[in-house]
Amino acid sequence: VFMAGPHSFTGEDVAEFHLHGSPLLARQLLRSLFSAGATPATPGEFTKRAFLNGKIDLIQAEAVCDLIEATSSKALALAGGRLQGELSRTATQIGEELREALAEIEAGLDFPEEDLGNLAVETKLNLFGQIEKRLDALVTTCAYGQNVREGFKVLLWGRPNVGKSSLLNMLLGQERAIVTEVSGTTRDLIEESLELEGFRFVFCDTAGVGESLDKVEKIAMERAKQRIPWADLVLYLVDADAGDHDWKEAFELLTPHAKKIWIVTNKIDLNPAAYGLNYEHASIARQGFFISAKHGDGLDELKQALIQEFSSNLIDQSHANQIVTNERHRDCLVRALAAVRRATQTVHQKLPEEITALELRSALNAMNELIGATTNEDILGRIFSRFCIGK
Repeated sequence: VFMAGPHSFTGEDVAEFHLHGSPLLARQLLRSLFSAGATPATPGEFTKRAFLNGKIDLIQAEAVCDLIEATSSKALALAGGRLQGELSRTATQIGEELREALAEIEAGLDFPEEDLGNLAVETKLNLFGQIEKRLDALVTTCAYGQNVREGFKVLLWGRPNVGKSSLLNMLLGQERAIVTEVSGTTRDLIEESLELEGFRFVFCDTAGVGESLDKVEKIAMERAKQRIPWADLVLYLVDADAGDHDWKEAFELLTPHAKKIWIVTNKIDLNPAAYGLNYEHASIARQGFFISAKHGDGLDELKQALIQEFSSNLIDQSHANQIVTNERHRDCLVRALAAVRRATQTVHQKLPEEITALELRSALNAMNELIGATTNEDILGRIFSRFCIGK
């Protein structure tokens, strides 16, 4: 199939060969093409050619790889939006606003006798403030975007035999972790992913934390402790049938390192009287989850709370289609935001406009780097090396 440029994906003349699914036929065709002078495509070469030929910008090029690597429907939708240019349009608009502000100031510097570009102080502050607000709104989506890309990380924590593995199995809908009545059955960290309403969660089951003379169990507990900073949320399971003091020691190990803790009372089927129990001295943790990991009671409420916790990371829902999930994008936006804030300070401090222009130029350079208007081969090499061959 022949596709003539500039209307092809790469903007070049492209020919596709369609064969029956025979490895032998494909191998013979490739040999014929190579003998005629063709060379194998490098990783991401077709997308890179599309970028270099101006068919897509760098954000859209990266979105192709994000589509391939997406591990949840939410991540897939966001990558699709970036490929369609949603984030690119916003970045381009911000770049235009910076360019116009810079042109006004530089006109006054280049032609002082013409009385050009003399923006009033209030006008400058309003303009810089609007740009800063738009950049800040994008930067604040980064934490949510990282969760969408990598998954919201949840650590299952508690004393031995409180039902951590049973909860993992119930959430996954399969017997992933071994469950027995023997305390300390789980030794290694068990990590599994689950999609809930389009959001990807990564659950990690850990060894029970408590007193032990067993050398292997001590190693397992140490690994569990080292995992605490990794988690966005720790589900601290408490046995509803255990004594009131039983939860405190393991809880105190969490508090110096955990980002967020929820106390989940398990085995409520064995002790219904524990329903509504409030754990004193645990005010930093969210409470009120009562479940039976064995029978599934309270599991739907816990899942909905997890989904709500994930989605609440997106503070401004009006930016739901412009989520920053890429660390390179974040770096460019953070640098642009810092430069605009410095430009604002130069106005407040009544510094020479040459300094204001310098800061605006730094912000504009960062935005141009974001969309790929200015870049270098090293950055391109790192970006397209992530691609598989043929994309």
